[in-house]
Amino acid sequence: MTATYGLTCISEILKKKDKTLAFKTLTKSRFIELEKRKEKWGEQTLSERIIHNLKLTSTIIEHCRQNEIEHYRLSSSLFPLVTDKSLELNLATIKEANQIFNLIKKIGETASTNDISLSLHPSQYNVLASERSDVVANTIRELDFQAHILDLMGLPADYSNPINIHPSVSTKDPTEGNLKAIADRFYDGMVRCNDSVLKRLVIENDDKGCWNCMNLFVYFHQYMGHQHRHIMPLTYDNLHDKCNPSMLQTTTVTMEQNIDAFAKTWPDNVTPVFHWSNGKPDNKRSHADFADGHPPEYDRPLIWEVEVKQKDFAIAKLQGKTVTSKKKTPPKTSKTKPSVKKILQKIEKAAPKSTTFNHLYGQ
Repeated sequence: MTATYGLTCISEILKKKDKTLAFKTLTKSRFIELEKRKEKWGEQTLSERIIHNLKLTSTIIEHCRQNEIEHYRLSSSLFPLVTDKSLELNLATIKEANQIFNLIKKIGETASTNDISLSLHPSQYNVLASERSDVVANTIRELDFQAHILDLMGLPADYSNPINIHPSVSTKDPTEGNLKAIADRFYDGMVRCNDSVLKRLVIENDDKGCWNCMNLFVYFHQYMGHQHRHIMPLTYDNLHDKCNPSMLQTTTVTMEQNIDAFAKTWPDNVTPVFHWSNGKPDNKRSHADFADGHPPEYDRPLIWEVEVKQKDFAIAKLQGKTVTSKKKTPPKTSKTKPSVKKILQKIEKAAPKSTTFNHLYGQ
């Protein structure tokens, strides 16, 4: 089936036309400084920036419609500082609250009317499996808020508008017991989130450490389903898979095998949302400007969020359209591939064998 491509957060095409079409933020120190200068001046500034961000989001979604982009990843920074506990901000009572809520609702209506699905990808600082209680509490607060925004948009509380995060906790001793302990801590933090989060939360393979595709599948999907009766859908990221591959004995698990296994973790009535990109020639973990080729064909519809830096310029290229970008496609460079022995040594340190995984992957 033909791949469906998704835009992630920023439109480089719109920014090239108008530099003001970029999201605005506000630092905590600046907010406090403005509050000291004049009562509620900081809050007024914050409200203005939130309104700007929401209006820009509607503009980007309309841009997606005009350019046959059927999925959009919302920026997780639309509401700077709002979830900072120390500031005691409340979206319902903040200045211009009515306008803000109307704009949130409009985003959901615009997306739904034009059949553009939405997703969220909160930052790497959201760590449900952390051993620090304050980090877990902050993560729960952030995830609850993000899910609440999707609810205010009128979107269904299910995996059709997923909230994607990483395990974000690794271990230098990836024994079965240690990996299960991380998955258990993640589950314990997750169930403290509200129901709107639980019905949307999905998890992605990492580009380094113990959470390659194999371990994510075994411990966050199979083990969590068996131990905690919670079926966790998995988000496949092809660049992370290249950087942190899985091995079955002496054979690298293929992209096609991982796509197939991860796609089957999602409900049949939901289109899985995956990530597509490639790294720079001199830094494989850093996103390149453009995607090098298309995702492989698959017999089920898949949404591929394009994570390269040129965003919708790159999507246009994947769609076969001619759009002038501010950057040229970097020339291909030849690189010597690491030996199978070196790859195996690296993976054996981070990935315990799993016969169940071998069976499901047809090995």
